[in-house]
Amino acid sequence: MTRMSDDRLRGYQVGADGAVRAELRALSVGDDREGMLEGTPHLHRRFRLQAVEKAMATNPHLYVHDLEKIRADVAERSEEWLPREAAHARLTSWWTPGDVAEPGHTELTVMWFQTAADDPFARLDAIVRPLDWAALARFVPWED
Repeated sequence: MTRMSDDRLRGYQVGADGAVRAELRALSVGDDREGMLEGTPHLHRRFRLQAVEKAMATNPHLYVHDLEKIRADVAERSEEWLPREAAHARLTSWWTPGDVAEPGHTELTVMWFQTAADDPFARLDAIVRPLDWAALARFVPWED
């Protein structure tokens, strides 16, 4: 897995009106089929879907881009491979829900699949731009 870092934080406008500015805190891109000795595209999608659903059960603030398409492909027994690279990004924002009085921030983890030719920063921008940050992100209070 490749971890990408930069000395400066990358900012992303989130939401249809761009009201929330989120900063990229971590980005990793790795070969989703690494260690896979054999299998089929359908089997790979099934295993990936199981792993994603398990991860979402433990972290409800994980957004998986195109999850419904992956579910539909599993149901239809698609024999087309998912793009080979799995990307994970962690974003934070100083935006907090209006009903929260204590100091803190909000954060969201985003996962998607892409090809090696795709720019993960540009893909992330396209994915988060239409998202509803208030509905998806979790509040993290400051720790003393």
